[in-house]
Amino acid sequence: MTDTDAKLLRTFIADENEAFADRRQGKFWPANHYRIGPLATKASGLLDPNEQIDFYFHFMRIAGGAPSVGDREMPLLLEAYRRMLPFLDLGGVIPMWRRHKLLFVFGFDDTGALPSGETISAKALKARLKLIAQVGNYTTMPAQRDKKAKFIPFADEAVRILEVFQHLGYRHDRRYGEDLYDVTNLSFWGMVFICLLNKATRAELVADMIEGKYDLIRRVEQLAMLHRYVETVLPDIEPDEERFRSLARQLNDIELARRNATESVALAQRLGLPFGDDEDWEIHIAVPLRGTEGHPLIAKNVVRLHIRPNRDWQWELSARMAERGEFSESETPTGTISAFPFSDAEIFMPFRHG
Repeated sequence: MTDTDAKLLRTFIADENEAFADRRQGKFWPANHYRIGPLATKASGLLDPNEQIDFYFHFMRIAGGAPSVGDREMPLLLEAYRRMLPFLDLGGVIPMWRRHKLLFVFGFDDTGALPSGETISAKALKARLKLIAQVGNYTTMPAQRDKKAKFIPFADEAVRILEVFQHLGYRHDRRYGEDLYDVTNLSFWGMVFICLLNKATRAELVADMIEGKYDLIRRVEQLAMLHRYVETVLPDIEPDEERFRSLARQLNDIELARRNATESVALAQRLGLPFGDDEDWEIHIAVPLRGTEGHPLIAKNVVRLHIRPNRDWQWELSARMAERGEFSESETPTGTISAFPFSDAEIFMPFRHG
């Protein structure tokens, strides 16, 4: 650690102090983040205590996470977090973690503390940051569910996660309303997954979400996502978990009713297609353009229709032309598929799941 490192951190602090006064991000960080980041855990040897608080404050709001610090630095990191609390619901000025992650890591927010308490030791901080890193390791929900074994070691933290959800009313973000709220936030659903992997918390979490205790934003969509995670853990539940099994059946019934109300299911029924009421299926219809050679599924000039019994994505119509590229259109809430001229198409149904 050198005077050059200290000067770098002080330049960052000064730039962000000036920028934050105008509710914006500074200009120094983007070009120097790769130099500043590795010094976040070493600030105690470079800065005085007040400077450390300033650094942690700006680092957490800009870098998107808390540094892992030692026990001596914990009070300074907590003070920096307390300074952030009045600004958590601002927009772009704090492009960092949402409330659920901060509350889990630190154990309190501007409305109070969790029953499991504030984080006061470096050991607890490190463990909780490790969990946050785990739920942030994936880019899709199916990828999370496919790695159940990676989440199981964190199940001991499920009680604290449930406290976080209930403290926040299952709303991880207060910055945006229903139109912009991120219902697919992967860190939120990763934490839901961990809760579902613990026998002590899974029934209460599902009950919270399906029984109307909390005003979930875009509740129908969230229940559909919850259903997929519940299906992932169902094979592991124990014989005495009848409450969870009952709640899982309720959730399944909700999703079946939603699924069977789709136009895609209605179409399959009108056509007399041999699909079961709870079967997952997909239909691909390919219409080669005049003069096109080769199989319709791999043709270069073709119109395709993809249909499945999914309320959130019932169909997609695409046209591919070798000289012009590919164009596609998906369903809208008021869209319809019944007018498509199926008599002119070649229908393939190779995808049946379940």
